[in-house]
Amino acid sequence: MSASLRVQTLGMFRVWLDDKPLPSAVWRREKAQRLFQFLITARLNDSHQMLPKERITAELWPALDAGRADRDFKVALNALNDALEPARPSRSLSTFIARHGLAYGLDPDATIAIDAEEFRRGLRDAARLERDDSAAAIDAYRDALDRYAGDYLPDALYEDWASLERERLQTLYLTGAMRLAALLLDEGGYQEAIHLCQSVLMMDRYWEEAYRLMMLSHALRGNRPLALRVYEGCRAALEEGLDLLPMAETTELYERIWRGELPLPGER
Repeated sequence: MSASLRVQTLGMFRVWLDDKPLPSAVWRREKAQRLFQFLITARLNDSHQMLPKERITAELWPALDAGRADRDFKVALNALNDALEPARPSRSLSTFIARHGLAYGLDPDATIAIDAEEFRRGLRDAARLERDDSAAAIDAYRDALDRYAGDYLPDALYEDWASLERERLQTLYLTGAMRLAALLLDEGGYQEAIHLCQSVLMMDRYWEEAYRLMMLSHALRGNRPLALRVYEGCRAALEEGLDLLPMAETTELYERIWRGELPLPGER
C-alpha cells in the first residue's frame, strides 16, 4: 500500500503521513517547509503544475546568486524528502515530489489530500446543486465552509505567492457564505443567515452584501428596528473606512424597510 499525505493549510499548517501527524521537528530546515508549501500552492492553481527550478529559487531565494540558490534548493529538497518520508531508502525516488528534467512539483499520481483543494471543490459542487436541489446545496455549502478553518498558510504571512492564494481563498469563503445565506433566507433560516453575515463582516467589514442580507433577515424575522440599525452600521463603516456611501440598492432596501414594506424572501 502506497504512502499518503494529508495537509492542512487553512488556519494553520500541519501534515499527516499515513494518518499520523508529522511532528514539527521533522522540518529541520525552514526552507524545506517553505518549498513544500510553495509546491502545494502551485498545485492549487494547476493540479499538474511542474515549476522550473529557476522559478522556485527566484521565489524562495531571491537574494542569492544562481549558484548559491541552486545549492540551497538541493539542500531544502533533500530535507523535504526526508521530512515527508523519513524511512525512504537512500537514493530512491520520492513518492510525493516529482521531477521532470529541471522542473519540480507534487506528484499528481501520489495520494495527497489538501484541505484548501477540498474546500474549493466543495464550493463548486454546492454551486452546481443550486440549480436543482436547494436543500442539498445548503448542506454542501455548510460542509465546504466548515473546511475553511482560517487564513491560508498563516505562517507564510509575508510571502507574495502565499498572499495571492490567501486572498483568493478568503474571497471564495466570503462569496460562498453569501450564497449560503441567500439560500437560507429563501428557506426561512434567518438566524443562521445572520450568523454567516456576521462572520463575513468580521473578515471584511466593507462587504456590503452581508449588510443587505442581514437587514433582510432581521426584517423577515419581524425586527425592523434592528434591520435599520444594521444599515446605519453599514453606512458608518463605509464612510469612516472608505469615505463612501452605501450602494443604491442597499439604501433602497433600507428605505423600504423603514416604510414597512416587508421584503419578500426571494429578494436580494
